[in-house]
Amino acid sequence: ICSRLAHQDSFDVRWIKNGTVSDSLIAPMANYLQTDYRLNVLGGCRVGKIGLETDNETNKLRISTVEYTSNNGETTVVDDVDGVVLALGCKGMEAVVRSSPDLARLPVFSRAASLKGIDVISVRIWLDRIVPTRTPANVFSRFEELRGAGGTFFMLDQFQGEDNRDLWGGEEPQGSVLACDFYNAGALLSLSDDDIVRILMKELLPSAVPKFADAEVVDSWVGKYAGSVSWFSAGSYDK
Repeated sequence: ICSRLAHQDSFDVRWIKNGTVSDSLIAPMANYLQTDYRLNVLGGCRVGKIGLETDNETNKLRISTVEYTSNNGETTVVDDVDGVVLALGCKGMEAVVRSSPDLARLPVFSRAASLKGIDVISVRIWLDRIVPTRTPANVFSRFEELRGAGGTFFMLDQFQGEDNRDLWGGEEPQGSVLACDFYNAGALLSLSDDDIVRILMKELLPSAVPKFADAEVVDSWVGKYAGSVSWFSAGSYDK
């Protein structure tokens, strides 16, 4: 928290200026890989079991099969696999290793699968007016309404620059747009979306910047992610 407060002007996250992460980054990258490298992207599929076998020439373990389930519930097994990159969060790693006895036999995977995450709530709020703040990146700390969580709020309209139409779905901007995030938010997960937005608009935000009390919510969105954010450092399972 102290570091965030000391470096509010050197915030290191950048928001997409046009569109979303999905249509501005992921989709073009997938199209590029499919067109130039004949990659087959299986969107919406979930990896289940990963099988290993011993290479007869090197006597070392190597990937042999990958089992995945598609959106329609059909399970497919891919043989003769060259390699696998596990780009997973802690919950995804736990699920894959639990379903893959071959991986679970290796300590590096069983230990990685034991690592846990913290609960996170992400909120977006669209307001009917611009609310000036001293900095675009801000911190909530030690407010009773946080119920033990830590919090941040970012003024997306300030990050975005002069043209904020993309923040409003291409329509004429009406006011400020905020991204508010709560970490270690287990005590807040059971609240309704409306209650979370109310706590922000009636308690937390006006306490930080009084002008928020004059603003009305045009639209809002709340995402709740239990155990989804890493709560460990690299190699911490060895400690």
